[in-house]
Amino acid sequence: MDDSSLITIESEFISATISLVGAELKSLFDLESRVEYIWQEKKAISPISSLFCFPVVGKLKDDKYRIGRKYHQMQKNGFAKDMKFHVKSQMKDQVSLSLSHDQDTLLCYPFMFNLVITFKVYGPKLSVSIEVKNMDKKEMLFSIGYGTVFNVPLAVEALEDYYLEFSNREERGAYNLDNDLVNFEHVDNKKVLSDRKINFNYDLFKHGELIFRDLSSSSVALKNRVSEKSIAINFESVPYISFRSFPGANFVQITPSFGVTDATDTTGDIMMKEGIIDLEQEKTFKMDMVYHIR
Repeated sequence: MDDSSLITIESEFISATISLVGAELKSLFDLESRVEYIWQEKKAISPISSLFCFPVVGKLKDDKYRIGRKYHQMQKNGFAKDMKFHVKSQMKDQVSLSLSHDQDTLLCYPFMFNLVITFKVYGPKLSVSIEVKNMDKKEMLFSIGYGTVFNVPLAVEALEDYYLEFSNREERGAYNLDNDLVNFEHVDNKKVLSDRKINFNYDLFKHGELIFRDLSSSSVALKNRVSEKSIAINFESVPYISFRSFPGANFVQITPSFGVTDATDTTGDIMMKEGIIDLEQEKTFKMDMVYHIR
């Protein structure tokens, strides 16, 4: 990637590098321990380091959705991840990037919008704040999420030493995908949970992505039993979170989101889609996350 598309911000403890393409977080680096927390993309295995999902999260059935009687095509996780953002403001420790609708986005998504995503480092933390503003003269329908791909292990630990830990006990278990679609009518899998933990093992992701809904937790942490190295993500009131990897892979993608992949029995009507946000004209929706490394 062209270095001119990359922006690095620093605090006294950490640095973060962000690409203008997709507002993709490419690096979260501990300046003292020299540990890189973010997956350094190997395209044959996983081509991304992070994923800005907008205006949909996950896959639409047959890659299309309907507004009234008209169908629109939309790729998995939307188009923001592939578009070049513009620098709105920049300082040593923070940067704000923006993206607005254009003639191309209006063809597949007939809403006028403005996105602003701000990355800020302070101490051992990185905050990611996203604002979606409806610039249209009608209600705007969308979903949004931000996924980050973390190295597992972070150092010399084994995969089995790692676990994910929710801040609260979750009443629901995980749901798996069926051809990238979800069926919430199926019984959720509580076996992946041990109290508040999801323990890593070779078979954890043998059925693919794990999706949790109606979260009671406000954060999740990636930890291990050998060292104190960990990273926690605080996401406050986010209703969905997914974990993606595959057997033997040395990464995990964690995606808090307002919205979820299509249900297997969807009608395609976006107004009936689970997790869809209905934003009034000229109003703003906010999503905030904080990454805390140790």
